[in-house]
Amino acid sequence: MDNKQKKQNLSSRKIINAAIVLFANKGYESTTTREICKHAGVNLSLISYYFKNKEGLYLSIIESIVNYGLTFLKDDIEKANEVESLSYQEKVKLFFSLLGKYITFLYSESVPNNFVILMLKEQTLSKSQFGELYSKKIQVFYQALRKILASILEKKDNDKMIIFEISAIIGEILSFKLMDKATLHPLKQKAYTVEDNIKIKKIILAHIKCALEDMGVKLNQIVPV
Repeated sequence: MDNKQKKQNLSSRKIINAAIVLFANKGYESTTTREICKHAGVNLSLISYYFKNKEGLYLSIIESIVNYGLTFLKDDIEKANEVESLSYQEKVKLFFSLLGKYITFLYSESVPNNFVILMLKEQTLSKSQFGELYSKKIQVFYQALRKILASILEKKDNDKMIIFEISAIIGEILSFKLMDKATLHPLKQKAYTVEDNIKIKKIILAHIKCALEDMGVKLNQIVPV
């Protein structure tokens, strides 16, 4: 890669990073391209050069991260579509495999904290321009989790309890991202370390195991507790 290409990639990344922060804090409609470029420290014309317009920039951010996440989870999501052909042990292992990969992805450098805030904010807006696009993509993951848990508990995947339990699990996984300041401040850190992310994953999975046992899922000798 030559210096010109490196410079272009850096400028594009600066715009994306600035846009994620501003969209998360102010929302899509209230954020201007001028503000994004000022925050990024780049020329205003670069948004049209790289993304055509603000809409293209927003779409690029959402699609790139969400699509990467779904690629990361693809194999387990496909197995979830055939969950009824699996044994009880295989179902439980698949459930934790999918959750484990999701946690690893979510707490990787590929997913900034502000992106998580942005996505949650977009889902609460009644007129979110890209909320529907995001929901359709991310629902593939949620549906896979519901299918597996429903099969384990011999229920339908649209059962209210299954829907609530999966939402509670996702909420716990997101919690360290959403409450990072409350966690990092007493630690006197600006960000989670690689070791922190490993500990976070272990804590979350341990809590999920306890919740599943309360639901009657048999984890002994399937998933170490």
